[in-house]
Amino acid sequence: MNICERSCLGSKLTAKAAFAGNDLWVLVAGGEKPHIGSVSVGAPRKSLMGDNGNSATVSTFNVTGHKDDVVGNLFAERLASEFCCTVSVSCGIHYHALSRDALRHIMDEVEFLLAELVDSLKQTRRQP
Repeated sequence: MNICERSCLGSKLTAKAAFAGNDLWVLVAGGEKPHIGSVSVGAPRKSLMGDNGNSATVSTFNVTGHKDDVVGNLFAERLASEFCCTVSVSCGIHYHALSRDALRHIMDEVEFLLAELVDSLKQTRRQP
């Protein structure tokens, strides 16, 4: 299991991931009240840009009233593209009464968390 954490607005943001055969299970949670707010599934595909790169198609289930799909979809698309595998992301981050600046700060930390997770998973994949 790969675990990455970031401090954000007085709480932790955590990403946990594990390969399941060729596929990847991911949990992203944190803030004042971690929960399950969305589940995103990323399926790898060839890029539609004609550059021979990889991309992903993401399908999402959102719990009513939750916005966790923004983060979950980001993780699902990037990880499915990066590792060319199916990715399931369960996401739940909650902070109460946030300003726009605080939301931007959280998204910046989420981007750092995702980059750390990608690096950690690449190391895991290299090990025999």
